[in-house]
Amino acid sequence: MHLELEFVRSFVKLHRPLVNQLNKQLQHYDLYNAQWTVLSLLSRCGEMTSAEIAEEQMVEKPSITKIVKRLHEMGYIEVTQGQDKREKLLRLSEEGRRTTEAIQEKLLPLYERILEGIPREEIESAKRLLDQAYQNLMN
Repeated sequence: MHLELEFVRSFVKLHRPLVNQLNKQLQHYDLYNAQWTVLSLLSRCGEMTSAEIAEEQMVEKPSITKIVKRLHEMGYIEVTQGQDKREKLLRLSEEGRRTTEAIQEKLLPLYERILEGIPREEIESAKRLLDQAYQNLMN
């Protein structure tokens, strides 16, 4: 069998159980993975529009709109007017910032368990490999 096929199968094999574990951890916060990825993105990037989030997450804008509406209702996201009247800027509220930090702390042991026994150099190499594979796919 081709190594490329085996690699992609291994990646796909990891993805679903990881998302299931994340969703289980996020239940405590009444969140699921798609919402968490938006909170995490805003935590890293600061202010963004729904369109920017959709582009970064590679999902349709209506999906992001629904997620953002729910996160706003939960008090995790603030919405402000952009320079263009049609543009709405999204950022974490103080509650969203606190919750995001708490979730990151809660998820760290899961991430550490997943990567247990793998030397740091190999993790760094695998990250570069996945980043390059992503770039190849997008070009």
